[in-house]
Amino acid sequence: MRQFVLGLIVAGLAWWGYDKWLAVDPAQAEENGGPAASSGSGQPRPAVAGDLQAMLGGAAPSPAEGATSLTSNPVEASTQPAGNDLQVENLDDLLALVAKGDSEAISTAWATVASGNLGRDYDRVVRALAPRAEDFSSQLAALGVNNSFLHSQAGRDAGKKVLAVAMALPDAEAVKAGSQLVYLMTRGRIERGDLAVRAAVDDAYSQHRIRVDRWTCNPSNVAGARSYVVKPGESLDVIARKFRREGIKIEAKTIALLNRISNANLLRSGQHLKIPVAPVSAVLEKRSFGLMVFVGDELIRLYWVGHGEHDRTPVTEFTVIAKQEKPDWTAPDGNVYPYGSSENILGEYFIKFGHDQFSGFGAHGTPMKDTICTMSSMGCIRMFDENIAELFDILPRGAKVVVRSTESIR
Repeated sequence: MRQFVLGLIVAGLAWWGYDKWLAVDPAQAEENGGPAASSGSGQPRPAVAGDLQAMLGGAAPSPAEGATSLTSNPVEASTQPAGNDLQVENLDDLLALVAKGDSEAISTAWATVASGNLGRDYDRVVRALAPRAEDFSSQLAALGVNNSFLHSQAGRDAGKKVLAVAMALPDAEAVKAGSQLVYLMTRGRIERGDLAVRAAVDDAYSQHRIRVDRWTCNPSNVAGARSYVVKPGESLDVIARKFRREGIKIEAKTIALLNRISNANLLRSGQHLKIPVAPVSAVLEKRSFGLMVFVGDELIRLYWVGHGEHDRTPVTEFTVIAKQEKPDWTAPDGNVYPYGSSENILGEYFIKFGHDQFSGFGAHGTPMKDTICTMSSMGCIRMFDENIAELFDILPRGAKVVVRSTESIR
C-alpha cells in the first residue's frame, strides 16, 4: 500500500513537471502576446504562478500615479500620486484582483497582454479582462485606470468596443462618455513612435468631436450654461467683459466657438447665445503629450504637444495670466528677440502661465515641428501653429492649466 501511494505521488509530480514543460517560451508568443498553440490535452491547465515583474520587463506592478476618478471633473481631480497599492507577485493573484474589479490590477493585466510574454496564458488573461456587462460604465471599467490597454491589439480592440458603446448614446451622454474615454487614453505613456496607439486616440477623438460640435457647441443647448440675448450694439467682446465682471472667466472667441459663430461681425441684436457656467480649463498629461481643453467635465479639444526637456515642465496647476500675439521672446540668457526674428522661437502666439513658484512657463507655437510629442523645450508647451492659434482663442485668461504626469506600464 505504501508503495502504491508513493507511486501516485511520483506520478503526480511527473505530470506537474510535464505540464510546466508544455508552457510556451515567451519568445514563441505571437506579436503583442498573441495566443500560442495549446497542449492538445483537451483539459484545463492548472494555474502556473509567474514572476510579474520579470514578465513586465522589470516594471513595478502598480502603474497608477496621480490617479483620478474618471467620473469626476478631470481638472478638479487631485494631482497627488496614488502610491503603490497593488501587491501581487504572480499572474494568478493578479487575475484574482481583476475578477474583483480592481482597477489597478486591470491596468497591470493589460500591460501583461502588451508585454508579449504571456505565452499560453494569453487567452486566459484576455478572457479575464472582458467587461462584466454591455453598458458604458462596465465597458470603461474593463480598461483600467490608465492607457496600458492601448499598447496591445487586444486592448485597442477593447477600446474600440467602448468607443462604439459611447457613440451609440444620445448626444448629451455621448459627450460625457467620450470625454471619459479620450481622457483615459491620454493617461499614461505614449511615445512619439507609438503610431498605432496614437492613431487609436485620434480615431476616438475624431468621433468624439462630432458629438461635441453637435451638442456642446450648440447655442440652443444651454445645459450647464446661461442663455443670453444680444442687445443692440453689443459685440462678443462687450458680452465677454460683462460676464467676466460677474466672475465667469470667458472671452469673445470662447463664446464664438460654443455658439458656432464663424464671423463675429454678423452678430445681431436679439440673437440667443449660450454662456458656459462651468469653467473652461486645460489638462496636460506629460507622459502621453496630450493637452486637453474642457468645459466643466466635457472635453472639447485634444492637441498633441511637446514640453520640457528632462521633465522641466513641473507637475502643478498654473493660471493663464496673459495672452500675447506676435510676442517677443526673452531667452534664458536675458537676450530679447523680437517677433519675426529667426531666433524667436515663440511663433505667432504666447499664452503666459502664472504660478507662485514657477515663472516663465506658457504655451506657444514652434518652428521645430519634429519636437512635438517629445521632451525638448526649456519647459514651455510647444504646439503646432494651427493648434496654438485655436487654443489662444478659446482658453480664457484666468483659466486653470493642470499639469499631470500619469504613469502606465507599456
